[in-house]
Amino acid sequence: MDLHFQHSPSSPPENTNAAGENVLDEAIANDTSSLSLNNQPLISFTENSSATYLSSQNPCLDFFFHVVPDTPPEDLLNRLDLAWNHNPLTMLKLICNLRAVRGSRKWDKQSFYTAAIWLHKHHPKTLASNIPILVELGYFKDLLEILYRLIEGPDVRRIAKSECILKKSAKGKGLARKMYFLSKKKKNNCDEDMKAKLRARVPREQRIEANRAHMKIEKERAKASRRKKKFAMAEKARDIYNSDPDYRSLHDQVSLFFADCLRSDIQMLNSGDYMKISLAAKWYPSVDSSYDKATLICESIARLVYPRNSDPELYKLDDVSYLFRVKNLLRKQILVPLHNALKLPEVYMSAKQWSAIAYDRVASVAMKNYTDIFLHRDNERFRSYLENVKAGDAKIAAGALLPHEIIGGLNCGSGAAIVAELQWKRMVDDSKGKFERSGFPVVP
Repeated sequence: MDLHFQHSPSSPPENTNAAGENVLDEAIANDTSSLSLNNQPLISFTENSSATYLSSQNPCLDFFFHVVPDTPPEDLLNRLDLAWNHNPLTMLKLICNLRAVRGSRKWDKQSFYTAAIWLHKHHPKTLASNIPILVELGYFKDLLEILYRLIEGPDVRRIAKSECILKKSAKGKGLARKMYFLSKKKKNNCDEDMKAKLRARVPREQRIEANRAHMKIEKERAKASRRKKKFAMAEKARDIYNSDPDYRSLHDQVSLFFADCLRSDIQMLNSGDYMKISLAAKWYPSVDSSYDKATLICESIARLVYPRNSDPELYKLDDVSYLFRVKNLLRKQILVPLHNALKLPEVYMSAKQWSAIAYDRVASVAMKNYTDIFLHRDNERFRSYLENVKAGDAKIAAGALLPHEIIGGLNCGSGAAIVAELQWKRMVDDSKGKFERSGFPVVP
């Protein structure tokens, strides 16, 4: 795995070595030479009143050890800036280490998105040239999330979460929540008395007709509001795309990467080489989804997969009809066949085809999240699958889960506990195999 580093005039490279696999070892080997006994770091205390150093006097090591999931974005950005000026290549590896989901990586999505936006702002070519590696370490959806946050703002998710919590907290908890619904019920009773008096004066047929007219007006108003919002988001996306060359470059690279993967995947499917199919079709955003409305990414990908000059009939169409046609072609000719080949559990769950789910193809996170649903909807088949895993006749995925996430399933019911135990065993077996292949002794 080779990272592509683009030199920037604003931050000259210092001590840049060839890319390596072990981020921590690289940081220690390259950066601890700057430590000096004559320049001792300040000593403070931990939460348990134990002595600790405030800094290792090495920005890269400080970033590695101090950036955790609850680190404030401001602190993260300050440490990132210092570490990048100290050693850009090592810092680039540490950014990737934030997102990586397998092995001894951090798997801190929010911190990674904050760092990726910083990287786009200060070194856009470096971010755009490492798109395949970012997908390899995380997943395709990371690319969509980065584009979405560049359009809507880096704090868009935090703001939406705060608004949701505020909306829920308006009803209160405990006695306050009870009083809220009682007052609402009392108000509804008063309204019902008023409505009963009005119903006595107006004939039923007139009331029904008036209600239909009112509902029609409200429906049209809501439809117009959604259309206006959609057009405003599309206009905003086009304005940023046309006015910001760095965003345009990243958007084009993401679209091209999706298009290349989809074209390659459909060729693999037609040749029968299913194991080489990527997950691009799974994470391709639905048309008119939040990602598509904000970034117009579906339009860009469809244009690349089906360019106008690829078919005389497409060449004759106007732009609106052309976009509608190529999006439909992409869905029918590429996405649907690839979804069927990938055997995505979400597709069969939405169609209520529980007997068609291939449990040995379910990803580790999906298995953890859907265990209760599988037990409820397809109990016999799912328990039979778990017995086969215990006997060694089937496999269960666990690569994208951290140890504490697996352990958390032990307190979520008997079925979830069984899945947690099997995923834990798979994680241990995978770790043993990795150590044995590396020549390290394995402690039984």
